[in-house]
Amino acid sequence: MPNHYTQLQTEERALIQTMLEQGFKLRAIARSLNRAASTVCRELRRNAYVAPSSPRPVGRPPLAGGYRCLEANQRACRLRRTPRVSRRMVMGTPLWDSVLHGLSQGLSPEQVSGLLSKRMDNNQRISHESIYSAIYAMPRGELRSEVIALLRKSHKTRKPRTRGDDRRGLIPNMTSIDERPLEVSQRLVPGHWEGDLIKGAYNRSQIGTLVERTTLFTVLARVDSATAFGTANAFSTVLNKVDAQMRLSMTYDQGREMAAHSLLTQNTGVQVYFAHPHSPWERGINENTNGLLRQYFPKGSDLSVHSQEYLDAVAWRLNTRPRKSLAWKCPAELFLPEGSFDTVAYWKAILNSSQPSVALPP
Repeated sequence: MPNHYTQLQTEERALIQTMLEQGFKLRAIARSLNRAASTVCRELRRNAYVAPSSPRPVGRPPLAGGYRCLEANQRACRLRRTPRVSRRMVMGTPLWDSVLHGLSQGLSPEQVSGLLSKRMDNNQRISHESIYSAIYAMPRGELRSEVIALLRKSHKTRKPRTRGDDRRGLIPNMTSIDERPLEVSQRLVPGHWEGDLIKGAYNRSQIGTLVERTTLFTVLARVDSATAFGTANAFSTVLNKVDAQMRLSMTYDQGREMAAHSLLTQNTGVQVYFAHPHSPWERGINENTNGLLRQYFPKGSDLSVHSQEYLDAVAWRLNTRPRKSLAWKCPAELFLPEGSFDTVAYWKAILNSSQPSVALPP
């Protein structure tokens, strides 16, 4: 069989008709064409072929069972020229503008698709694959580069994501993740967090990241020093801004910067659990969030230049994104008091705006 599928040619269709008239079976015809039997079967089904009855009636059998190679070839050419479904993502349409507005706000194509298809009432349904296809089908030029730059990774082609970051050390009096209550591991109630640090150039700067496991709400902390006491104090500052009933526990890796976890517990009441070494999947929500944050804090950059106000603005970007795992609701919609944040109203104002998107503060 050929490695790559090609459509049937006129000569092949003529051979099919001839062999049908001579009484050959479908599999024998497929072997003669060096084609799959399913290809021949579909060709005949599409073009009014009628299998002969068994036993055959007396008299001359019907000519090729109703299959005509010329008519079949004309039909195939006609369908090949006419697309079955017209493209929805066309430059200059309201749908195109809405998608670009969403991408400019830091949403991924899948999040834009989920927001438009699942939460909005204007019937702008489109899949994320259609968005990717429309973007990468654009002709080469400055406009294509500008649109691709709106994607998280800004790759010229789609590439698989990779990540890996597992720091560990000896932590005194640490409580293992194995002792974590069932309500935490199964994400039954909000208030349980995952924490980590993302590092800047030469590991000389860092930002603390905290993600609530149930609602995916994200909090960022400016960490001036990656020492144990510096990290504990920075985490205490941002966690104490959260209501006490929404700060119950935190799961961390075995990085040495969390050696002062008892101080964090004393300041905030948060019980700290530690994941096993070489097990980043035990804090998978935080690991995924760190990957999203790299869009705003690229690897190799100096993270100390960012103020706490800027970190809060970036966290708000993430907290107002619709998430597929949350049925296209936003973390802010689920974490904040009921009625404090309206996802549909928030994104309608952005996607239907004719003004340029607002950039993050410097």
